[in-house]
Amino acid sequence: MSDAMTVVEGLDFVVSLAAGLVHPEDLDAARNVADAARERAGHLGATMVLALVGGTGSGKSSLLNALAGEEVASTSPVRPHTTEPLAWIPSRTEPSLSLLLDRLGIGRRVTHNQFEQLAILDMTDIDSIAAGHRSLVERVMPEVDFVVWVLDPVKYADPVLHRDFIVRLADSSDRLIFVLNKVDRLDEANLKPVTDHLGRLLADDGIDQPVIFEVAADPPGGETRGIEELVAHLKARLDEKRIHVGKIIDDARRVSGAVAGAAGVTAGGSLDFEERWLSVREMIVTDVDEGGGAAAVEEALRLIEGFILKLSTDAGGVFGSRLRHSFDPDRIETELLAALQAAAVGVDPDRDLDRQLQERFGAPLRTLLWERASLAAAVAGLAVDATTVGESIGRSPS
Repeated sequence: MSDAMTVVEGLDFVVSLAAGLVHPEDLDAARNVADAARERAGHLGATMVLALVGGTGSGKSSLLNALAGEEVASTSPVRPHTTEPLAWIPSRTEPSLSLLLDRLGIGRRVTHNQFEQLAILDMTDIDSIAAGHRSLVERVMPEVDFVVWVLDPVKYADPVLHRDFIVRLADSSDRLIFVLNKVDRLDEANLKPVTDHLGRLLADDGIDQPVIFEVAADPPGGETRGIEELVAHLKARLDEKRIHVGKIIDDARRVSGAVAGAAGVTAGGSLDFEERWLSVREMIVTDVDEGGGAAAVEEALRLIEGFILKLSTDAGGVFGSRLRHSFDPDRIETELLAALQAAAVGVDPDRDLDRQLQERFGAPLRTLLWERASLAAAVAGLAVDATTVGESIGRSPS
């Protein structure tokens, strides 16, 4: 199963293999695209990952239950109640999401089929006295797509919350969503002043145009409020992420195609080397066996020089130049004469002319061609992964 992270890693691999096979400017352009994809904030996979964070008693678990439409996380008036985080994840979990949860040490997982490609993490309380709760939240926040701050009408102005957390995330304000929970505890006359005050506090924190939802996730004896609006917003954000992931896929296809074209591997990496090299060796060995002498040597030089020239021309680009430079006429003549001399020394089958040609020309040529073939294979693999991920998010191959 491929996901967006597989495509990003595949693009990194293609770029690493392209070094020495394409022009440095082409390589730099490809590397810039690969770096931009990897440096994107949040979860790189196709699943949108939210983290519900907040202080004790803010109602994070109740909010998760309201979003899920069923009891996923247990709730309790005892604080703090959430002693370890819980992940509510799609039943078809992409590999990079599983790896993220493993890396963060989130073992409690409940699967769902309600929102395709949406995962919600119910985190421990940031103001808990329990060791490790706060540090875990701090580790999680850079890894997820959006941080949903769950606040209540009593503690929403807590200076520690604003000073130690929200201010530090101001540069990523587009990844923050604020939920003022338990608004059922406020009458209409007090609700707007509280929401307005929260907005001013967030503006002072450096949050430009904060996104705030008024919610009652678990009102006693009443119906939830504001959940539908929050769900609609999350679905819109999920669409935005699909567009962004789609751009990563399109960029990966475009860049890998450009690298393949610059390296001349669009038709594959082998250049039919083995078949063509076998034919050259057979002709040289036959000419030497039938008479040898200066004429056979001249013909052998012509065959090898012509073979390498044709090989480098078919490869083209930087790789073709490397091939010609590695086997210039002087080296070809030196290696051929050494092969003929070694083959004439004795009757040891390991010292025959064909073996000498393989050792002095075939092996080093294969080493060079292996780099090119590896790039061709990586480009082909990336194309398959990009198509698979593109189809998973409803994007047709370009």
